[in-house]
Amino acid sequence: MEHNIPWDTILKSLKGDANREELDELNAWLDEDETNRNVYDEIFRVYESTSFLPPYFEPDKKKAWETINKRIRRRNRFSYFASKFNYAAAVFAIVLLSSVFFWFYASHVNRLSRQYTEIIAPFGQKTKVVLPDGSTVWLNSGSILKYNGTFNVKDREVLLAEGEAFFDVAKNKSKRFRVKTDHLYVDVHGTAFNVKNYKDDSVEEITVSEGKVAIVDAHKELKLLTRGEQAVLDKKSNLLFFTQSDPEAVSSWKNSELEFDNTPLSEVVKYLERWYGVNIEVEPSSVLEKHHYTFRIKTESLTEMLEKMKVITPITYEINGKDVKIKYIH
Repeated sequence: MEHNIPWDTILKSLKGDANREELDELNAWLDEDETNRNVYDEIFRVYESTSFLPPYFEPDKKKAWETINKRIRRRNRFSYFASKFNYAAAVFAIVLLSSVFFWFYASHVNRLSRQYTEIIAPFGQKTKVVLPDGSTVWLNSGSILKYNGTFNVKDREVLLAEGEAFFDVAKNKSKRFRVKTDHLYVDVHGTAFNVKNYKDDSVEEITVSEGKVAIVDAHKELKLLTRGEQAVLDKKSNLLFFTQSDPEAVSSWKNSELEFDNTPLSEVVKYLERWYGVNIEVEPSSVLEKHHYTFRIKTESLTEMLEKMKVITPITYEINGKDVKIKYIH
């Protein structure tokens, strides 16, 4: 069976330069059979270690087996016992080579499992990254995403250690994609969704934009979510509830927009601190839960943003480098 390897597309996907059409073609090739996936995994391991695509090769098991048979036929002139010895030696060599290969493979996978890639989006910045399987991830400011060297070897698992991320997962029916947070797992095979889990937030949110995702804890699947559905975990009580939400509004940050809809000032302050990379102090602190805001941020500077708030509510503000003080006037 021929396995025409799409080298150019694979290299583009590894470098993060492949477009959606090329990624779809690559995924279709990967879904054809297990050999294609094994070939891709080997190419990825070489590329991850060296940053170069390995030389072209095409494993041909049929041709190799024919060569072995020819060698056996050429040796038929030897005695029966010699043939038996050769057969036993061949079997021993195959077993030995298989054992050595397995040892090297297990050792290689073990080394990969201890190697981690960490992607950081500093406060005030956002980051977009293409994972080795072709999935695209947007990281909001103050976010950290991690995955180890075995990603896409047998499974696809990433850890959202901090912050917020939007995932557009490449379809692969044979390899589940899992996002791990401090409290939950999100399992998918190909879809788009938003995960928000900042350390200083009281809740963790998973919102589906496309397809289906399974919300899973350490023991079992809790619920299957579809577009517009949201899972919200209260970190203090550890209670999980489900609701409806506008996925475009939730993930608008990846398009450099922020939407507030009757949002309390306490949450607005958190968003602005992460968005602009500043520290905000509000006086008096008692107003944090009293005032609610509805507006959108896109290209506004911090000063323009504060001027918008000034129109809505009577405030004064001071900006001193990364320190911002907002004072409400009674």
